[in-house]
Amino acid sequence: MRTDQVKMTPFDYQGGKLVTDRLHEILGTRTIRELGEKLDVSASTIATWHKRELCPFEIVLRAHMYTGASLKWLTLGEGEPFPNRESQKHQSKRLETKFLFDIDSFNITRGKLVNLKTLTFDKSYLNDIEVANPMAIRDGGNTYIVDKENQQAISGTYLIDMDGLLSLNDIQRLPGKKLAISFNGSTLTVDEDEVRVVGRVALVMEKC
Repeated sequence: MRTDQVKMTPFDYQGGKLVTDRLHEILGTRTIRELGEKLDVSASTIATWHKRELCPFEIVLRAHMYTGASLKWLTLGEGEPFPNRESQKHQSKRLETKFLFDIDSFNITRGKLVNLKTLTFDKSYLNDIEVANPMAIRDGGNTYIVDKENQQAISGTYLIDMDGLLSLNDIQRLPGKKLAISFNGSTLTVDEDEVRVVGRVALVMEKC
């Protein structure tokens, strides 16, 4: 039969969570929030795809163009995600450069933040260490990545505001809503509400 006589009837496209699970697999994301950030779409939009079992064709096409993933696999679940492995590796490098993240960096002078130039990070690495809202503090030869979403002091190194002055300090929570704060080798015990926690240090990079 001649191909020009064959009707091109629609495929039975899959949608909803089936498609977003495949997007997670090729993009290296784990949550709806991460997927939304990577694709520049809202979480509510993704929730609508799930609720109505929609196939987000533009998103699927975009993912295919960036990663080389198979359209048939993305939309129908047929075949392999990357039939041509060499092509996939090459395209993945392009995708990684697409999702770099600029972090504001500062040093602390007389208890105040002083702006420095931004630092650029791979967004997927920040996701791996579960940093949602990062900033960087440079102190001597070290750079501290602080997660400003983590503002409840439990145990670790924190950026704190005490009497309007900022500093990096080790903190250990004690019973009775008390905090033990280390200052240059000595320890001060204070009430929890005497200190404002700006964020917790998630990563320390030492200068070689």
